[in-house]
Amino acid sequence: MKLLNKCAVCTSPLVDVINRKMSEGISDIKVSSWLKDENQYISRITLGNHRRQHTSPEHIKARRDLAKNIQQAVKVESSNGDLAKLVSHYVYKMVENGDVIPTLSEGLRAQEMIDRRKEKSADRELAISMAEILGGGYLVEGTAMEVMDEQGA
Repeated sequence: MKLLNKCAVCTSPLVDVINRKMSEGISDIKVSSWLKDENQYISRITLGNHRRQHTSPEHIKARRDLAKNIQQAVKVESSNGDLAKLVSHYVYKMVENGDVIPTLSEGLRAQEMIDRRKEKSADRELAISMAEILGGGYLVEGTAMEVMDEQGA
């Protein structure tokens, strides 16, 4: 069961209202029309696919369990201030366990973000090196201390 998806309904800010309307028996055409009035248009076909694939009790339970697992992992693990690393680490664990099956496009997008982060880091290092060279001095890391010569001056 694929829990991470690009379903327009699942990613909509109105997903809870849409699901409630569906559970009340309102037709996909009426829900689609309502969404169009809310400037959040989703086609009746997409709504039908969502109803069949993502509103089953098994799917809802699996999504809730996954959300609980993520919340517990976030509480337990320390991100050291880096949310991207935390999410990456946890998603990697879920893929390893077979809880999540990412699509190729999701994997490529994640790799692109990692590559972009490395490029920015390399650009920063280059800018610092250029500043050191152009400034005529080199940056020495450490603790400064006063050194006295033999004559005490």
